Amino acid sequence: MNETQVAVLIVGGGLSGLAASLFLRQQGVDCRLIERSTSTSQLLRSTHVSSRTLELFRTVGIQKAIHDVAEKVILGENWTRSDLPPHQLPRVILRARSLQDVADGDVIVMEAGTDDFTEVSPAEPVWCGQDRVEPIMVREAERRGARISFTTEMTSFSQDSVGVTATVRDRTTGAEQVIRAQYLIAADGAGGKIRPSLGIGRTGNGTAGHVLNVLFEADLDSILGGRRFLILYLSHPDAPGMLFKLDEKRWIFGLFCGPEEIADGRLSHAECANLIRTATGVADLEIRVDSTLGWWMAHEIADSYRSGRVFLVGDACHVLPPTGGFGANAGIQDSSNLAWKLAGVLNGWAAPELLDTYETERRPVGQATADQAWLRHERWSGPGGDGLGQQVHQTVITTGYRYLAGALVGGTSTDVLNPELNLDGSPGSRLPHAWLSLNGRRLSSLDLTGEAFVLLAGPHGAAWTEAADRIADRLGIPLRAHLVGPDCELSDVGGAFLDASGIGGHGALLVRPDGFVGWRSAIAVQDADETLHEVLRTMTARAEVPAT
Repeated sequence: MNETQVAVLIVGGGLSGLAASLFLRQQGVDCRLIERSTSTSQLLRSTHVSSRTLELFRTVGIQKAIHDVAEKVILGENWTRSDLPPHQLPRVILRARSLQDVADGDVIVMEAGTDDFTEVSPAEPVWCGQDRVEPIMVREAERRGARISFTTEMTSFSQDSVGVTATVRDRTTGAEQVIRAQYLIAADGAGGKIRPSLGIGRTGNGTAGHVLNVLFEADLDSILGGRRFLILYLSHPDAPGMLFKLDEKRWIFGLFCGPEEIADGRLSHAECANLIRTATGVADLEIRVDSTLGWWMAHEIADSYRSGRVFLVGDACHVLPPTGGFGANAGIQDSSNLAWKLAGVLNGWAAPELLDTYETERRPVGQATADQAWLRHERWSGPGGDGLGQQVHQTVITTGYRYLAGALVGGTSTDVLNPELNLDGSPGSRLPHAWLSLNGRRLSSLDLTGEAFVLLAGPHGAAWTEAADRIADRLGIPLRAHLVGPDCELSDVGGAFLDASGIGGHGALLVRPDGFVGWRSAIAVQDADETLHEVLRTMTARAEVPAT
């Protein structure tokens, strides 16, 4: 049996696995992805692409491609309008007894997003099925050099102190191959075999219920009278579930049911159509059912995100109800966090201990995100959801969360999720967004991230940028440095970035490749070389390295 070598083997070709391949290739890391399915997802679960996820996609050049095939998400108070342009969906969650009640305005508004994202991010969230997102990710990952093999499954693996040995099988031909990798990423989903084979358990509130997703086509717009929404909870006792529009023709109805109904083929397409008629209250509705997918909702977090050289991402490490649309976005952000750290270790500019910070940073975020999804599930799915805890704003969950410890220096945050969104440039938070100009080209401060560390200093911080160049060269760390100000190379004419980041005229901050602030100083220091040397050495978990 032949053996091939690869730096990182990714098992699972859903959104989290594909994101891992994209971000690893962004860092120049050799990777191979295997997926047992014959192609990208055809049966849909994930639809909400958050602004933070689109920021990450922006760094690898696919934001526009996704935006072009997506439904646009707009402010929630517009849901009652009947004259909205095509492909626009209000950011609103409703509960009603029937479609006619929605048309009549007889609904309960569970959540209505009214925030304008333009002050927070260069990317607006969109509503886009993963059947459209994943092919875009595959094309870009392969263009960047990732090797992606569908119809391929891992049949066994073992690890030792220096790597992982996996046996994979082509499900069409039966041919087997041995892959030797330095690290393995388990992106094989909530029901995957890798996590339990490592002896990693899960804790949480357990299974919340079972859902049968029915993908169908029907003319619901004429019944709704132009009313639109992201999700509509329908409360008919014989067919409770949630309805959402996928694109100009297709809808998904998620039937809340028992475990027996989610078995493949348990309900015929005709039976599913009748359930949709019951749920919507439209007895003569013409429906064409395309496909069904059964799945289970749960609130569970893996007890560990890592075992040796194997790392869990996405649903493999956190399972949460779909309320809020957090799950897939959290998985993509898992992969972003892990990719640059693997790159640092594989390329020699970071110590292996840096990989410990993946769990240190991402598990508390996963726990807090799952808790918020559970809170929304309990509140949205039926009456009596008050008093369950504090529901934090969606943008705080997807973008404003903070790392309390890990690959950062000087963080002072005590809560992963603050009650209010506060992207202030402090260590552990996502870099504040501001529009800047570089050589006449308009760009967001976040566009500077992705491939390397970035040091941004105030207009009088030349000592910081000069020191950054010397220290990066000495430590072999990929780092770009810029002065930011009204008359600097990186022009901040109105001073928006300097105000938002807290660095003033003489300070600086250091941004990690994943867009999170790792360190900040609001003032100049006597020895910038020594300070930055110690900061970078600490952030990359390296043992003492002489500063000169």
